[in-house]
Amino acid sequence: MADRAPSGRRRGDWIGDLPFRTIVLHRTVGLYRNLAETVFPERATPAGLAGAHDRLFDALSSAASASRRRFSPIEGGWETASCGVPPAEAPFLAGLPVPADPKAARWTEAAFADIGRGAITAIVNAEDHLTLFDRSGAPFARQWRTLETFASAVGAAAPFAESEEYGFLSANPDHVGAGLVLSCDISLLGLCIDRTLDQALNALDRLGFSTPAVLPPGKGEENPVEAPGCRYRILSAHDTGAARDVVGRMDAVCREVARQEQNARLRLLARGSADLADFLARSLATGAHARVLHPSEAADIADAALFAEDLGLLRLDDARRAFLQTAPYALSDSRLAAAAPKALKAAGGDLRAVRAAAFREVFRPLPAKLRLR
Repeated sequence: MADRAPSGRRRGDWIGDLPFRTIVLHRTVGLYRNLAETVFPERATPAGLAGAHDRLFDALSSAASASRRRFSPIEGGWETASCGVPPAEAPFLAGLPVPADPKAARWTEAAFADIGRGAITAIVNAEDHLTLFDRSGAPFARQWRTLETFASAVGAAAPFAESEEYGFLSANPDHVGAGLVLSCDISLLGLCIDRTLDQALNALDRLGFSTPAVLPPGKGEENPVEAPGCRYRILSAHDTGAARDVVGRMDAVCREVARQEQNARLRLLARGSADLADFLARSLATGAHARVLHPSEAADIADAALFAEDLGLLRLDDARRAFLQTAPYALSDSRLAAAAPKALKAAGGDLRAVRAAAFREVFRPLPAKLRLR
């Protein structure tokens, strides 16, 4: 997964203390800045916004060159930018915000750039002007320092809107102040099966953190759990305080949620939970025999198999593990329609049938190998 190299766990990071690899899936830090002369998009002319775009791209290129990073514009918009890192290192889009409406102007008119061969993703648009994402999965404090250093270099060439009273200014009120948004993609399957998920999510809500689904369910889809794969994205609360305090608070909250998920998994294993055995057996059997699968169902089943391996109840070979890690994106409706036209035609245009056929090929041998006590 994104927070660990294949050879071992990241040293000096609390994630390395977790006994399970599928709890914390990815951490991302986003830094939002607006240009000083064009704070709000409604106050700028189209020509002014075009000039802001050009100025920021020039500043990004100069800052990248000065720090010996490679600057590369990304063609293809949000979908290309969100998957610009190796799939095995970027489960479920690896941290970029999933647009509620990818066709909205702020996304279709946005420009994307890669800085440092995947180290930083830059997005330039009319609302935020400049957003920098560190998607390395490193500890929050390290990502934040990386972005602050790079943003300072960009700001030297293209000054940002800033106030002594309010901090950084933005058209989006959530980004006023520190201009910092941190996210942590986390799997809460253990809490869900242990029936304590609602308590954990309600506690985060009371603390001011939002927890959207990493992969939102499609319209009309029915899911065994609320979020596909039971993956949630913890988003840092709006905070005009010092950036260092925002980072510290987010890190402490994510560590506690991960600890609760760890304990839920250990409880399920210790008592030989029938609910756990039933959930895993049903998930793998469905993957082996389903004739139609919605995208959210596929995500649930893929994560159930990865979850079973993490608990020591299933052994996967490298090929199957890679398939399961990337299936929710690789088998999305848009990807299937583009990548498997012949299979789609043979299935009468039913994307659900094409998706199910891919799962059957991978899952047929798995239920028999599930070691349930």
